[in-house]
Amino acid sequence: MSFDVVVAADSDWGIGKHNALPWPRLKGDLQHFKRVTTDAPLGKRNAIVMGRRTWESKEVAGKPLPNRLNVVVTRRGVQGVDGMVSASSLDAALEAAKGSAGIFVVGGADLFRASFMHPELRWVYLTRVEGDFACDTQIPNLDQMFEREPWAGEGTFEDNGVAYRIEKMQRR
Repeated sequence: MSFDVVVAADSDWGIGKHNALPWPRLKGDLQHFKRVTTDAPLGKRNAIVMGRRTWESKEVAGKPLPNRLNVVVTRRGVQGVDGMVSASSLDAALEAAKGSAGIFVVGGADLFRASFMHPELRWVYLTRVEGDFACDTQIPNLDQMFEREPWAGEGTFEDNGVAYRIEKMQRR
């Protein structure tokens, strides 16, 4: 069962700092994230897969993102809530999300690394945030593993003084 990744990274492939996004709110990127991970055929819903620290991050705050099945990958366990299930690995999460219209891995770094090597990975939706935000969490250089795939949803934007580009990538 194929799945996609949705990730934003700065110029040094940083994705987070102190368990939060390090750049100011990027409204266009958040709209892109919601659109990509939520849009599904009538009567179906997508699943998003995230690690426990992403689940507990400032942005998610332990609350399921609406209109999507939220699958949290954890070895520790998390308290279950409506709209969220837990799994012990990426493969277990993909199994838990089976039957969803689409499956999207949305963080964090460990899950991204596992996803980039997974044979079922289809697309990476990458937001390239211009600048170095002194992140304490990085992902590998995606340009070494993937190449840009032209897509109607791509574009260059700026919010709160931060420029960024949304791209879709496929394995080389």
